[in-house]
Amino acid sequence: MQNTLPRHLHFIGIGGTGMRPLAEIALSQGYEVSGSDQADSKSTQALTQLGAKISIGHEEAALPNVKDAVVIVSSAIRDGNPELFAAQSKGWPIFHRSDLLAAFMNGKKSICVSGTHGKTSTTAMLAHMFEAMGLDPIAAIGGELVGRGTYSLRGKGEYFIAECDESDGTFHKYNPFVSIVTNIDLDHLDFYKDLEGLKEGFLNFMKKTDPEGWTIVGWDNLAARDTAHLYEGQRLSFGTRIGSEVRGLKCKNEGPIAHYEAIVDKTMVQDSSPVVGKHSFQNILCCLAVAHALQLDLHKAAAALRTFPGVKRRFTPIGSIAGIKIFDDYAHNPGKIRSCIEGARAAFPHDRIIVIFQPHRYSRLETMYNELMSSFSAANEVYVLPVYAAGEVSQREFTPHSIAEDMSRESHVSAVAYDSDTLALSLQQSSPTVLITIGAGDVSQLSLEWKERLDEQAAQEKGALSRSKT
Repeated sequence: MQNTLPRHLHFIGIGGTGMRPLAEIALSQGYEVSGSDQADSKSTQALTQLGAKISIGHEEAALPNVKDAVVIVSSAIRDGNPELFAAQSKGWPIFHRSDLLAAFMNGKKSICVSGTHGKTSTTAMLAHMFEAMGLDPIAAIGGELVGRGTYSLRGKGEYFIAECDESDGTFHKYNPFVSIVTNIDLDHLDFYKDLEGLKEGFLNFMKKTDPEGWTIVGWDNLAARDTAHLYEGQRLSFGTRIGSEVRGLKCKNEGPIAHYEAIVDKTMVQDSSPVVGKHSFQNILCCLAVAHALQLDLHKAAAALRTFPGVKRRFTPIGSIAGIKIFDDYAHNPGKIRSCIEGARAAFPHDRIIVIFQPHRYSRLETMYNELMSSFSAANEVYVLPVYAAGEVSQREFTPHSIAEDMSRESHVSAVAYDSDTLALSLQQSSPTVLITIGAGDVSQLSLEWKERLDEQAAQEKGALSRSKT
């Protein structure tokens, strides 16, 4: 399909996490790229610097003045979108972003990363590992690599590493050489209805794997394990559970550095990586499993992971001021939230853990409310923001106060509606503290605001101390 694409690609919603890496890759391959988004952002600015022509607002005027183009949309773009309607009126082909990703992967050995949580971090870690080993991969990642300012790698090698979204079933469009299922947990029930439907979706994804390739499965996850037993192709498992073919033996954090041991076939691997939490150890084991499946040097693979820079908004350090360490994380479903907070607890076992939580989407609250409410038990305090609706509406009332009450009961944690003055009083305590902003909306802005506020406070206290000495 890729060879038949027009040279102009127009992305509606170009700044989205699933769209930006494709736009970056398209620009690197010589396509003319234009697009639109609802608002200017760091993503639209970065793509403009790479050569994309971007308009703000979804109107007919945003379409490029060219004879023909392929229009790229995500599942978030609805039929009533005026820009989409205008493109359809012109007779231009409309591709879902998954169609373009499939076209880009054509002719490459694709490594497709799926799973209810862990996709972005695992994809980024694999991409870094392959690049550090000199394999020059292409990679499409649903987050920004720290220090790179990019959502993609744009190499010339034979491997294409891609985060493949299961939320709308579009991951069935790919034909991976290596398919990865990190885990299967309750999510996307608006599409799959129940856990059995979700497992069936992942099994169908596994069945798309090249017969000469591998399916790699997180063996510590019961639903993933049960699903993998139904797959008849070549399979490799990773985890800490006995029976995992790539088995993690131990992992201990010293602050933000994980020191681990794993056995791969008969080879012992002992190394470290700058990550926190059990979920990050799972990502390391997954990377070692991919290296083993592709017969790459395991020790070189582990050495590459020592320099993994991380992904923005995945337990990203924002600053450390007067005993308060601030982090930001994109976690928004129960598994991600629990893993994030438990990871912080493992890295900083003697610190208070305070969370600022922004619930994401009414549909997620409606379909997994109880699971969400019980995901915060490793925290000491939680401050709940209003729901980030992402355009959704709900017949039920979800207020910060009601959510905090339910969270206090289910997670046995001190939870209240967010109030900056109340949080400020708590942060005045002298005990070491980890402050984490959690959510897929704009809650990350608060991590920056609190860093600035605490920096100013520390500077004022330093100034007052200096004046008192004189």
